[in-house]
Amino acid sequence: MKKINGELFSLCFKKGTEVLLTHVDEINTLNVFPVPDGDTGSNMSSALLEACNHLNLLKKLDLPAVLQAIETGTLLGARGNSGVILSQIFRGFSQHCKNKKVLTTKDFAQALKFAKEVAYGAVIKPVEGTMLTVIRILAEEADRYEFDDQTEFMKKLWQRSMEIVEETPKYLKKLRDSGVVDAGAKGFAYIVEGFYKALNGDTNVNLKIENAGPREIVRISQEDLKYLYCTEAIVKTSEDVDMERLRAFYNSIGDSLVLVNSGELLKFHVHTNTPGKAIDKVLEYGELLKSKIDNMKIQHHKIIKEETGTKSERKKYGLVVVASGDGWESIFKSIGVDVVVNGGQTSNPSTAQLKEAVDSVNAQEIFIFPNNPNITLAAESVKKMVNGKKVLVVKTSTVQEGLATLFAFNPEVLSMENMTRFKEAIESVKSIEITCAIRDSKVKDVKVKEGEYIGFLDGNLVCSKSTLDGSVFCTLDKAIAENSDIITVFYGKEVSESDAQVIFKEIQIRYPSVDVEMYYGGQSHYHYLISVE
Repeated sequence: MKKINGELFSLCFKKGTEVLLTHVDEINTLNVFPVPDGDTGSNMSSALLEACNHLNLLKKLDLPAVLQAIETGTLLGARGNSGVILSQIFRGFSQHCKNKKVLTTKDFAQALKFAKEVAYGAVIKPVEGTMLTVIRILAEEADRYEFDDQTEFMKKLWQRSMEIVEETPKYLKKLRDSGVVDAGAKGFAYIVEGFYKALNGDTNVNLKIENAGPREIVRISQEDLKYLYCTEAIVKTSEDVDMERLRAFYNSIGDSLVLVNSGELLKFHVHTNTPGKAIDKVLEYGELLKSKIDNMKIQHHKIIKEETGTKSERKKYGLVVVASGDGWESIFKSIGVDVVVNGGQTSNPSTAQLKEAVDSVNAQEIFIFPNNPNITLAAESVKKMVNGKKVLVVKTSTVQEGLATLFAFNPEVLSMENMTRFKEAIESVKSIEITCAIRDSKVKDVKVKEGEYIGFLDGNLVCSKSTLDGSVFCTLDKAIAENSDIITVFYGKEVSESDAQVIFKEIQIRYPSVDVEMYYGGQSHYHYLISVE
């Protein structure tokens, strides 16, 4: 009787990954639920491939180590609703078996029940006719399969998985209307197929297959999306997390919520119109490891164009901006920015995230506005990673500089002339940042006490006051010059609109010769970001 040890489970998992990879195009094209964004296969693959990377780092393939690598890797690599749910299936399975050295068919059947419980627990409103249905029915039936041999047992699981996949349209009207089965469910069945193949003697694994197989065209109905942005993030946390409070918050700003707390890692996935708020909320519990925001309408339209064989015309210039706060995101989008990458102080996006943003823009030349000196190097690295596009990094140090340079952008002139215009715009703006001191300190001649409000002018600490408005006006006094024409105030998420209005009116009174404007920025950490031009 064959039992599954760590080495064999690792092989099965990698084979499952390979089988899914060979069907990525098919799974992506089937994807119509919960939104037709065409990325279910890619999201599931991302989770599996990251787990394979963790497996490759193991020096010893004992079962507990293998299961832990899979649990951690699938969570870190998970993207989208489907990827996160898949990671929770493997998390539940791994936790149930973490003290075992080998797995019998009975162990496997019991682990499926635990996997089902964890996966359903991570989803606020479980929907039948999806991957969840496959794991639920397998969990209910597996201990009735009278096979002691793992190969025969896994063959039955695979065959039953495929039968359940074919039944998914009876649960979901959207699947019936589109004439398809559920993408996540079929993806999971392919993973089970890989487990069976490995147990049946197919031990060669190739994880470099991309977009293999014919692409079946599926008509996806155009529809208005209630929530535009697929948003997710992972933070490393050591704090106690009030999961009910967190769930209530995310349900108040979106839907399709998946929320996971593994003890050290806290991850959420939600569809929302305020991605900045969604990511800022999770930052209350720890340090950001990864984040991702996708515009689902753009994804949907891209699929429609691919299916109909049409391509959008490649434009001359593209604009990629780094900013934090849903207000800032709306501002940048309103003036023509193609992609706003979430990030800033304490939350620097990776080179990979910036490259992904650049790759998504169909333009010959793309300007990146990092808006923080700590992000400039990552932005510069993108230049070497992108083929077929020219990438230019505009060395903006603040979002205020980024906004000023974008107003100077002229799509009708050459890129080098635009770079000159950008440099002049950066030199014309003074950036103020108002925040709260977290410790006592002294910088040059400025003494700071914990809890005081401190003001930065172009990155230099210039004021520390006991009141918020005191710090604002102390810093403004140092920034205002005879030739100053405009003061623009952006208030953060910790400031109410009514309090911001008080500051706004006082600025108008104190500086009557200067035009004053105010907008909601929604940024974290900084109560106010102010530009003086």
